[in-house]
Amino acid sequence: MKRFQITTIVLLLGLISCQKNQSEKEIIITGKITGKIPDIIEYTAPINGISFFGFKDTTNTDSLGNFQIKLMIDEPCFIELSNDYKAYGTVIAEPGMEYDVLINTEGKKNTFRVKSNNKDGQELYNQIENRSMIAGGHFELESKIYMKDSIESEIIQKIDERKEAEILKFKKLLEKKVISESFYKLVSTDREYFFSGIQGSVAFVNYLLSESGRNTLNKEEFSALWERIFKSQPISNTELLKSPWFYYYTENYLRYNELIKESIAIEKLSNIRQKDSVHTHNIEKAKQYLSDKQLEYYYAAYIYYEAINKNYEKELISLFQQFKNEYPTSQYSQFIEPEIIPIIAFHKKQSDSLNEKIKFIDDFSNINSLKEVVKGLNANRIYVDIWATWCGPCKKEFQYNAELYKFLKSKDVTVVYISIDKESREKKWREMINYYELEGYHIRANKLLNTDLHNLRGKDAFGIPWHILTDGNGNIIKKYISGPSQIETLEKQLNEK
Repeated sequence: MKRFQITTIVLLLGLISCQKNQSEKEIIITGKITGKIPDIIEYTAPINGISFFGFKDTTNTDSLGNFQIKLMIDEPCFIELSNDYKAYGTVIAEPGMEYDVLINTEGKKNTFRVKSNNKDGQELYNQIENRSMIAGGHFELESKIYMKDSIESEIIQKIDERKEAEILKFKKLLEKKVISESFYKLVSTDREYFFSGIQGSVAFVNYLLSESGRNTLNKEEFSALWERIFKSQPISNTELLKSPWFYYYTENYLRYNELIKESIAIEKLSNIRQKDSVHTHNIEKAKQYLSDKQLEYYYAAYIYYEAINKNYEKELISLFQQFKNEYPTSQYSQFIEPEIIPIIAFHKKQSDSLNEKIKFIDDFSNINSLKEVVKGLNANRIYVDIWATWCGPCKKEFQYNAELYKFLKSKDVTVVYISIDKESREKKWREMINYYELEGYHIRANKLLNTDLHNLRGKDAFGIPWHILTDGNGNIIKKYISGPSQIETLEKQLNEK
């Protein structure tokens, strides 16, 4: 009887201890979104403290905009909330804590508030506009600030001053015990590497400009500038893995090794990029310079990042299979696989017969203007979609095409697709037309037609997707008209006189 009692007590103590350990690791984010309420909230799902914009999960919102996220984490990490790559804000999460989040989508700028015992630290971090790629940060964009500077030491000083001023604000919160030591360490490490990444990008852009003699730093200077960051902020620091900037910092590091340490000519790299083995080359280069967790993370993030570009490269299928063979228990695979499935479907689709409603305009190499494109189509009004195979937003619009075609048919409007792809993308152009079943007339613009389109845009910056409405003679009725994703607005525009 005593043995039974002792065993029961031991089991109860173990259960209590287990529950305690779980509560110490669990974080709860309770949220409320006002304004336009999305069906879901996307959030980065940290793996061992690692946060990458593509490795994410979702939670549903109710009709009032309420949502909740529960996660088990072992260490502080960044959890970015977004919807369809539109950033709402970031929670710096620590094990065992709860957070109340308020998101307001009205107005030009979203407001994002976090109620917690470190809310001042949360607010300060979310004031950083370049805190992540989704929030609008980018090494190359930031590096433009310093491209007119021709003195290496001044560039370093300016970047350091920005970094130190930013980190100092968090240090003051630490001294006041508003944020924890682990909160401060996570943020300060992240910002250290972000500003080092800017410095590396300044060096890289100077390298590229040196090909045309437009660089402000000479080779010795930009090489030294580049080398310095990897000595002071080494890629081997495992704390870097927790930063949303790890992937891009590592990308810059691999460029440095190829272009500076190995002195591989950029022409040779350009030739590699034009082949079907460019991704394999890049992964092999990563294996040469990375190892352990850094390699697994970069390898996975690379495949994901390339897959979401929707270029449907067959090479990525085999690379993902290779990744799974090398990392059979990797938690990253669950995020990559949904992006690989469409690539498999894309190549399977190419064996199907072409949709009979897809028509290619004859002798398109000799058609030099928009008016010539529509000539002979015998149509009253023409909906022109200007796109390219490399344009992500263009391809995203295609998911609404079924409704678009039904609507335009009811309005007796003909569809013409003009691709601005280069000749080298001819095969991919035809494959994508088949895959997306783009019903209507198709032409790939030659140089003169491309010039005509730019002239039509006038002083406005040229961007795609671009939708135009013309009459049967090619005269523009509406220079800018809504895309397939805005059918209701498009209907109003077509009804306007």
